[in-house]
Amino acid sequence: MGAYSLNKVLRDINRNPGIREEFFKSKDSVLDRYDLTDEEKRAIRELDIGTLYRSGAHGLILRPFTLLHQVPEPDYLKAIRG
Repeated sequence: MGAYSLNKVLRDINRNPGIREEFFKSKDSVLDRYDLTDEEKRAIRELDIGTLYRSGAHGLILRPFTLLHQVPEPDYLKAIRG
């Protein structure tokens, strides 16, 4: 729970091809391995960038995660700025 676990799961998805592939096949099978709140899991599943950022996701980890989902820069910036 908290920013550490949130950043860890995003980092692992960004950097580990095996975890990334599994995440895109079954998000819950990956998310259930981390100590995340239901709201954090929901935000990751639904790509709720604003909630992820406000929950403590670091921009240098969050942006690569959003790039994997093909989120354009203007949309990303709008989401984190609220």
